[in-house]
Amino acid sequence: MRVKDNAFSAVYEPSRKPVKAAATFVSENSTTLTNLAQYLAPGELASVDELEPGQGAIVRDGLTKIAAYRAEDGTHYQRSAVRTHLGCHLQWNSLETCWDCPCHGSHFAPDGSVLNGPAIAPLAEIGGGHHAQAAE
Repeated sequence: MRVKDNAFSAVYEPSRKPVKAAATFVSENSTTLTNLAQYLAPGELASVDELEPGQGAIVRDGLTKIAAYRAEDGTHYQRSAVRTHLGCHLQWNSLETCWDCPCHGSHFAPDGSVLNGPAIAPLAEIGGGHHAQAAE
């Protein structure tokens, strides 16, 4: 089939990139770049042993990122720091004592249970869930 030259061919070209859409394209794809950077970044602490009572932090264990929290009684919880939906990394919210998902606004208790949606499933357990340790 032979294509005829047409004044509107550039407007209807499937591979066109409208200038107005560039900002939307960049903002929608920045989440992917942010998540990649978080996968490569080190943890906030070198080990869960560094956690103080009442403190939560992201800890790297090899290729895994752990959302770790040590309760006031010394019990500590380890959950996956990566949400299964879109691979977003959690952040510790010391003011509200919970884990926040920056992608969709879900909140999780230190033990990984859902506090606020849209998430409906708890955070995945790491290394058997929680471990009781004596408070220092």
